Amino acid sequence: MEEPDPDTISGAFHARPRVRGAPTSNLSVAEAAAVRRVGLSPVGFVMGSAVMQLTSAFAGGGYGGGIGLAGGMGLGGVGFGGWLSSARSSGLYAESYPCVHGFGFGVSADHYGFNAENTALAGGLFEGYRLALARLSDEARELDAHGAIGIELSFEHMVGTSSTATFLATGTAVAHRGSAPLQAPFLTNASGQNFERLIGLGYVAAGMAMGLGVVYVQPNCLARGDLTVVGPNAQIPSAVGAARSRARQWLARSGHAMGEGVVHTEWTDSHFGRFGESWNQLALAVGTAVRRWSTELEPFAPRAVVSLRP
Repeated sequence: MEEPDPDTISGAFHARPRVRGAPTSNLSVAEAAAVRRVGLSPVGFVMGSAVMQLTSAFAGGGYGGGIGLAGGMGLGGVGFGGWLSSARSSGLYAESYPCVHGFGFGVSADHYGFNAENTALAGGLFEGYRLALARLSDEARELDAHGAIGIELSFEHMVGTSSTATFLATGTAVAHRGSAPLQAPFLTNASGQNFERLIGLGYVAAGMAMGLGVVYVQPNCLARGDLTVVGPNAQIPSAVGAARSRARQWLARSGHAMGEGVVHTEWTDSHFGRFGESWNQLALAVGTAVRRWSTELEPFAPRAVVSLRP
């Protein structure tokens, strides 16, 4: 049996000399290969961040959206019943959940619950994500990239008070060598493989579509887990459903403004800004708006055997 050449084996474990200006990325090996198959090359890892001081829709509530209980659960001098009717007439979601013990505002206001859409907080969160994405796009433009793929969004409390949130967007900038620059780089949260499939089906990413819904939850005695009462909990599912519904509507409007539809939508449900037993129920939907660029390509046909040779 012929012995393998030691020089050949040695070469497999020693990288070539480093290339100056080699691009960085957060792509996996499979993603990088998929991107190159559609003629794009990674040109750098890009990110954008923003720090927002957030506010609430409720007077006297600050960031947490709390409502003072003094004066029969007044809201800036307005009775809660009147405020609830006013919110509904304005198209906002608002619902009350009386105490199952029969207590009212005057006897035990802390047992009385309600849900209320928090538009001010939703707007602040949306602006934070928008700024982070815009700054990521600026970095991609500085690299002469045509777009950024695999974008991920996140936020957390990193600096400042509990009402301060830090937003972060990360992705990999890609370029098509020899093509003129775009007016603005395309952005997508699709992976490299999904982006390849998207191009193969005749669609191109038009931008990131996003929807947000925030509902402030002041739990009644049942929703807060009082062991003296049992039964189905209607308040929390209603808050989650209302937040998701608003996020879905916002996502559709955002996608329609940029393209012909939204694909690769990712959902996040979370509690945000908990104060005591109350919290803000947040629903975030992020996807890629797409436009058709070709109707002639056929979808990739599945193959029983895939060659491992390049």
